[in-house]
Amino acid sequence: MQNRFRDWGDVRIFLAVLREGSTLAAARVLGINQTTVARRIDVMEHVLGLALFTKSTRGACPTDAALRLQPLAEALEQAALALEEAAQDAQQTAAPPIRITALDNDLIVNIAQVVAEFSSSHPGISFEFIATERVLDLIKGDADVAVRMSSTIKDDRLIARNLGETGWTYYASRSYAEKHGTPDAYTPNMEPHRVGLLSHIISHRRNVLRCASGHDLMLAIRSGQCIGPMTIFVGDNDPELVRCFDPPEGSRMNLWLLTSPEAYKRADVRAFLSYAAPRLKKRLKGVLY
Repeated sequence: MQNRFRDWGDVRIFLAVLREGSTLAAARVLGINQTTVARRIDVMEHVLGLALFTKSTRGACPTDAALRLQPLAEALEQAALALEEAAQDAQQTAAPPIRITALDNDLIVNIAQVVAEFSSSHPGISFEFIATERVLDLIKGDADVAVRMSSTIKDDRLIARNLGETGWTYYASRSYAEKHGTPDAYTPNMEPHRVGLLSHIISHRRNVLRCASGHDLMLAIRSGQCIGPMTIFVGDNDPELVRCFDPPEGSRMNLWLLTSPEAYKRADVRAFLSYAAPRLKKRLKGVLY
């Protein structure tokens, strides 16, 4: 015998009427029109060739046939819920986190705020932050999204969103400036001042304090151990620091949100870039040039 029952969604309506005792109450629980509930019950009765409910002023009373079908209908309901839960688990397992890298902790903080806003409407997408002094290779897949500062994007394979323009100059702590003064302009050696630099930056200066990370460099400058270069984005927004001089010629840099063509194939990465780029640009406006 050919099975004529095809609309499994009617099982949910059947169970709602059975549990709530009327088509009106079932409609409220399901969030659909009462007429739709009554019509789908009529269709189900016709397809099955069974009377499922007797209607009265008290509502809808299940027939013996309906009560015999109830445990089977509930088994279908549990299977549907299990399927939905398994699908959600599979989605979360299958989708790796979007890995975001930036050289500057302050940039990480700003993008983290945008991530938090994005995540509220995209709960299935997760993120991983990589704050490092190394420039990770997006093409090789070391990260999925990067926030970087540079005058131009040298690798034209990268997909880039321009967030604005900033620059760099030298900063000193207020206590250092009061005690030692500050240089009036950029010079190759910056003497007699001690200069803090990141360890990987090549320099032939004689009076240099090497720092392992941007965080270490900031601590060295703020504690009065040295002066040092940093972006206007960071330096001008730190009340403990003062500019030594205006940004020198050629110091301007663009701020970019970048991804690789391979990462851009992911729908979650594309969605995040479309969401994040205009919001980061708006958030950073006023602290860049």
